[in-house]
Amino acid sequence: MKKQSARSVVTIATSIAHFANDVPVTLLPAVLPLLIKEFDLSYAAAGAAITASALLMTSLQAVTGYVADRWNMIRLLFFGLTTLGIGTMFIGFSTSYVQVLVFGCLMGVGGSAFHPIGYALLSGTFESGNRGKALGLGSAAGDIAVPVAFATSGFLAPALGWRTLFISWGLVVIVAAAVVPLIIRKPRTRSLHSTVTDNSTVATVRTLIPVFVVMGLVAATYKIAASFITTHLHESFELSIESANFVFALMMVVGTVGSVVGGTLVDKFGEKNTVTAEVAALGGLSLISVYIRDVYLLSGVICMIGFFMLGVWPSFYSVIAKVTSLRARAFMYGILFAVAWSFGSFFPYISGVFADIFGLRVIYVLIGGLSLVAAFTAYSTFKKYDYVRKP
Repeated sequence: MKKQSARSVVTIATSIAHFANDVPVTLLPAVLPLLIKEFDLSYAAAGAAITASALLMTSLQAVTGYVADRWNMIRLLFFGLTTLGIGTMFIGFSTSYVQVLVFGCLMGVGGSAFHPIGYALLSGTFESGNRGKALGLGSAAGDIAVPVAFATSGFLAPALGWRTLFISWGLVVIVAAAVVPLIIRKPRTRSLHSTVTDNSTVATVRTLIPVFVVMGLVAATYKIAASFITTHLHESFELSIESANFVFALMMVVGTVGSVVGGTLVDKFGEKNTVTAEVAALGGLSLISVYIRDVYLLSGVICMIGFFMLGVWPSFYSVIAKVTSLRARAFMYGILFAVAWSFGSFFPYISGVFADIFGLRVIYVLIGGLSLVAAFTAYSTFKKYDYVRKP
């Protein structure tokens, strides 16, 4: 009973931190149509603002993971969330596109802390079983932040202004940064006798290359969807900002269910089968969306896309937990996120360039193509990660 209670505390704390971390980083795509109008931006410039923040956040995650394995994880998480909250508030005071870029980068620095730390804490707590389900629940806490960001921006940004929204959420993140250390405490990480650059770690990274590739492709599809689906619905179907954001928020709510289901499927069918099936379904639905002209039907398909797009992530987290030791797990999660999300972070800009040339509907072609490549890669290269890792 005591062990179960400790697990619940870790799950609650990491869920709060994940939610607080992911709402602010989603606000820029959520208010993108407003930013485009206010600063007279092209799609490429708008995508670049998202790319700058996201690329900095993802590229630093290997560093924060490395430090977390050697320092106090909870303290580092506190500093990260606080920096994220400050950057979010400063964006609310921005009066130019350049300021949005600069403060978005500050958000990226702060946002780099949670994912390697949170998943290392959560996976380590559930070493003895039900790890896939636990990772699915932890992932869902971040996923639900996305519809919250889009829903609040859709209804509050037109009424209160997008700046007020950023300032308010920045304060929420700072409060969360103060609360999380009170819920969960972790002693200072012990010094490691072996470094993370030894042969075993190099071999582990080499083994995980296919996982990095597939996760990078899926990350790219997510970045494209988060950046431009709302704008596509608003401009191509003349939906209001509120309605367009509601559709995307609903997509992410369905995706949250997908995360929980995906984590359960991993425990039953393994990572290879789960990833292959889900990204293949994602690719097929995305390509079908290119030909849909009815906004209600498209909205339904978009929600189904969310189920598979988010449902695949627990499989990646489970693989990392299986093949790494607790002593270097945050670093390995950091590498995974840095490589995959850095690759994916280029795609708001890339898809924006394509949209300027071919129209916004091209985003579904890009998502579909990347997903099918990911499905083929997973099917042909993923191994059965069912061996017992070395401590």
